[in-house]
Amino acid sequence: MLGKLMKYEWKATWKLLVPLDAFIVLMAMLSYGTIQLSFFDSSSNVVIMTGILMIVTYFLSMFVIVAGTVIYLVYRFYKSVYGDEGYLLHTLPVDKHHIIIAKAVVSVSWLLLNTVTIYFSILLLFSANSEVIENFTGGFDYYVNIMSGNYLYDRAGAFNVIMSLITSLIAMFAKILKVSACISLGQLASNHKVLSSIAFYYGIYFVQRMFTVIYYLFAELFEKVSGASYSGFYGAGYGSLWAFNLIANLIYCVVFYYLTWYVMEKKLNLD
Repeated sequence: MLGKLMKYEWKATWKLLVPLDAFIVLMAMLSYGTIQLSFFDSSSNVVIMTGILMIVTYFLSMFVIVAGTVIYLVYRFYKSVYGDEGYLLHTLPVDKHHIIIAKAVVSVSWLLLNTVTIYFSILLLFSANSEVIENFTGGFDYYVNIMSGNYLYDRAGAFNVIMSLITSLIAMFAKILKVSACISLGQLASNHKVLSSIAFYYGIYFVQRMFTVIYYLFAELFEKVSGASYSGFYGAGYGSLWAFNLIANLIYCVVFYYLTWYVMEKKLNLD
């Protein structure tokens, strides 16, 4: 059933989100063309302004499409779970866990696709500059060698890179589940459910920030008392950024997942 839910979610979202990502690629190609065709070296102000407009539109489109994707995924969750479609969804013999997992996995997949599309579109745009490509290729080869263990002294660095990537993925799930939890908690209000969801979001955000501040205060205090060195990214000393973020986001995932499930299972009210 989980596979069917994910398949249905893909079908319900791809018709809008795929064209959005394709638009980023198209704008990157057009911007690349303006550079290759030397629009900015033209003696015509119209040609130069066309090139500038193309580049500006490309960069603006990235921010707009990322924001649009997030807004659409939030709207999609609300509409399909607690809106008109929710009446049909919750009458199906579907486990609530499967609903949450399917929507979270598909949403994270779209965010990852956004990230990859933007990254390679930027690479395409700057590929006209041979120095940029040379630096990128050199950096890519360096990380391949690290991952392959060819640089013995960088094996700890490779571990930190891998764990940081895993942490980033878990953080995406935590953010998606946070939104679903806030929307779900907002349904407990008798009126103004959308505003209640927004209030829950900022309330939870404040608690998360306080938790982070308290952690770093204790970390700094521990450093002064014990003389240990807080390592930051590279993992020397007693802590690392990815370690804290990984643990924190795993906790957030569990808490937000449970809150979403609890409302769906115990407090569902579609009135």
